[in-house]
Amino acid sequence: MTTDLVDLPPRFGMDRPAFDRLGSRPPGELRRAASVLLVRDAAGGGVEVFVLERAAEMAFAAGMTVFPGGGVDAADREALARGLVDEAAAGEAAQSWATTPGTAAALLACAVRETYEETGVLLADGTPGPGVRERLVAREVGLGDVVARVDADRLRPWARWITPEAMPRRYDTAFFVAAVPPGQEPDGATTEAVGARWCAPAQALREWEDGTRALMPPTWAVLGELARLSGGSVAELLDAAAARRPEPVTPRFRPAGERVGFVVPPQALGAGR
Repeated sequence: MTTDLVDLPPRFGMDRPAFDRLGSRPPGELRRAASVLLVRDAAGGGVEVFVLERAAEMAFAAGMTVFPGGGVDAADREALARGLVDEAAAGEAAQSWATTPGTAAALLACAVRETYEETGVLLADGTPGPGVRERLVAREVGLGDVVARVDADRLRPWARWITPEAMPRRYDTAFFVAAVPPGQEPDGATTEAVGARWCAPAQALREWEDGTRALMPPTWAVLGELARLSGGSVAELLDAAAARRPEPVTPRFRPAGERVGFVVPPQALGAGR
């Protein structure tokens, strides 16, 4: 038995026939993505995080509770060349994510763009005019038309998860943590979601345990670590995140009778941090 890996909860697994079907088709193309943990200080102490409930009609993660985010697009990949992300900031982010400055800049741009599209929160300086958010969603304008430059310091590295090879849709997702800027409030007004709310990480996990909330493994793991750390303040959380160098986590399959589960390194669940 492998001792340096830990099992994810059994409900994340699948039955053998479903697993066998995965092996009968080529793996999906791996895409870069960014997701943002918007956090705020809770009135009674501790930290709350903003989550969205994905619409049942979505092709990916239908019905799941997720953090704002999405895939890197072609315009995001031009962020460094177009000066949307400062070279020094891109270089620092590249070290955090163990990638190139260009890819790091794309992740930062994607994080800002997706958060604004899905929540209305702009993690950058600027005051967009009426209708700009809708035009950005429709790709009638780009992020460079909304902000002069991405403020990379607002986005701190938190975790990195990669979808297993056998899955039809695969993402290499950078999870950032960010405080909601003063005077802004996320609204969740996006066609991709049917609900949005602030919640304590521990509460979201309790709802998952009692079956009233659906989570994917990365969201579950991130919420678990937030729950263990959320007794402090947002400022403390951001300070802790600033020094992070997230190791990529790719869940591995582990057969167990008629089921096939997932295992991950203990660090993926916050152990040893």
